[in-house]
Amino acid sequence: MGMCKLCVASVLILFSVISVVAHAQARSDSDLIIAAEKAWAAAPVQHDFETFAKYLSDDYVLIAVDTTPDKKSNFELTPKAKWVEMVRSGREKYDAVEIYDLKVLQNGDIATVTGQYTQKGTRDGKDISSAGLYVDTWVKRQGKWVLVSSVFP
Repeated sequence: MGMCKLCVASVLILFSVISVVAHAQARSDSDLIIAAEKAWAAAPVQHDFETFAKYLSDDYVLIAVDTTPDKKSNFELTPKAKWVEMVRSGREKYDAVEIYDLKVLQNGDIATVTGQYTQKGTRDGKDISSAGLYVDTWVKRQGKWVLVSSVFP
């Protein structure tokens, strides 16, 4: 009976350690994603186009949701190459970008970040300043978190 209790206690301790390690890993992934999210948002303001591009997966897509009243709702999809070139060329300029109220919802190697933003900037000389909610999706590929999509209103 004593040996059985020892085995049960050992198994419970093992499960506790595994749970703590898994929680610590998820927490450190969450911290990494938040840090990446902040660095990525700051990069175009600082004219750091390499940092802006490096966080985006090659198959990244920006999804802009247009729900203008009295108009048919639609999605405008912008792939990585087009958005990076618009920012790099100066066609799209950001004077300020702030992100806050960030939450990471992680499921293994996929993480969804929800947050709020404010931005001041221009695209082709027209004001694109705005504020609102957004959603980013990150995927862990070959041990590195990369951004695969963003959804903005």
